Amino acid sequence: MLKKLSVAVAAALLASCAVPTSQDKTAGSAEDQYQTSASDAPIQDKAATAQQVANALLRHNSPLEPDAELAQYDNLWQRIADQMTLTVPDNDDIESQKQFFIRNQKLLKTASDNAEPFLYHIVTELERRKMPLELALLPIVESTYNPKAGSFSGVLGIWQFTQGTGRNFGLKQNAWYDGRRDVIESSRAAMDYLQYLYSNVDQDWLSAVAAFNAGEGRVFKAIERNRSKGKPTDFWSLNLPKQNTSYIPKLLALAELLKHPEKYAIPMPMLANQPQTKVIQINRGLDLVKAADLLNLRVAELRRLNPGFKTTTVPSASYPLVVPFRSADDIDQQIAALPKVKVAPVASTGRYQVKSGDSLSKIAAAHKTSVKALQRANNLNSSQLKIGQLLTIPGLEQPDEPVVTARTAKKSNTLASEGQTYTVKSGDSLWEIGKKLNVSTEQLSNWNKLGTTAQLKPGQKLTYYSESKPQTTAAAKSMTYKVRPGDSLASIAQRFKVKVADIVKWNNIKTNMYLQPGQELTLYLTS
Repeated sequence: MLKKLSVAVAAALLASCAVPTSQDKTAGSAEDQYQTSASDAPIQDKAATAQQVANALLRHNSPLEPDAELAQYDNLWQRIADQMTLTVPDNDDIESQKQFFIRNQKLLKTASDNAEPFLYHIVTELERRKMPLELALLPIVESTYNPKAGSFSGVLGIWQFTQGTGRNFGLKQNAWYDGRRDVIESSRAAMDYLQYLYSNVDQDWLSAVAAFNAGEGRVFKAIERNRSKGKPTDFWSLNLPKQNTSYIPKLLALAELLKHPEKYAIPMPMLANQPQTKVIQINRGLDLVKAADLLNLRVAELRRLNPGFKTTTVPSASYPLVVPFRSADDIDQQIAALPKVKVAPVASTGRYQVKSGDSLSKIAAAHKTSVKALQRANNLNSSQLKIGQLLTIPGLEQPDEPVVTARTAKKSNTLASEGQTYTVKSGDSLWEIGKKLNVSTEQLSNWNKLGTTAQLKPGQKLTYYSESKPQTTAAAKSMTYKVRPGDSLASIAQRFKVKVADIVKWNNIKTNMYLQPGQELTLYLTS
């Protein structure tokens, strides 16, 4: 039987940990009620307790003041390396994983670039909670810090949360937003979950990480089996599947390489030891297009910082919004002053478990919604269902019609200037260069025929194009168009009398990209 988290353990956990964020979570809201699936069964008996622990952690602790010594580091990765404490034993599996990462150093560069806007926040929270800094490497193993990473099993985000576990630890999931892809929120939830697991696996961080990856039930049972036989219960003594016996070596291999880069002739990634972003709370409907304009950002960049949002219009609710650290101190007040956005409500009618003979069209008809609304609410890329699968049922929508918002914007059909050249400096990344030049990473990649993970070399020449100031004489009405089956950029441009090049520019997409039914495009139509 799975052991329950005792009051004593919970108290000890609270006494030893500091708060991750200032956001308080309230368990048991109507939005977060759900039916636990078979795949989430190991946590079912503990769900309420786990949420109570997470809530208590947030309520009863206060943030620590920044450590002056930690602020002296130039490189954030070095700050992590110098504080790592987990023992790395001599182990063939660990050695094998080290050799893998040495051969595939581009993975580390990709992960560092993906992590740049968020890593300072994650490191600071781990330090506040007095958790091992090796855990900052866990998203490299899980997803290379890609918030859009997912799998056929339904896990999402840099921490690869399932729907059920995400909801247990306060991650909202609805038709507009998925907290599993929100890097800040999912990191808070991941740390809560890891602390919860740590308190239930004899305070062994490696066993806690193994349970995070494979499910707590499997690890708890392995510990109980060893205990009943009088065997040690540390991670290395447990009988676990091969998946776990390679997962932990990956983490420890990364830790060893980061600790001793000179020993393995592998360059340490470089990230400035300073915050890149900050989080503000919004409690209203929000148009991300207008918010991006206010922040002097491209919409694509704001969405990169806020991957939890599924659309550019967010209904009236409470959500965290990640903005560049350089944003004005009163940016939350400026955003609050933007015109309110009215979004057709999508009221959740609960959860539905798929039965034999079900199809999306049958389920949609029974719940008075649409197939596309079901797909969007559940992140489904196809119509295939599995018996026992849980679906979130959204309210009635008309997804085939363009969603036009009553907002006006200055037409953004700007004219590109002549190409200019940027010379790469030591330590530069596409993300950093894009910020300097006020262009997106994707644009830099396209203009120079590079992958977004391309290795840059000092002295390398990059071509970029700046835009002339927007034409202010022609007012345009902005609208969001949902792509239908059979649509192409050309057919959409012809229908709305705009240019393909403008659609590409407004939405920061590639001309050879296949459009997906349900995909949303922002268009600007001359009044």
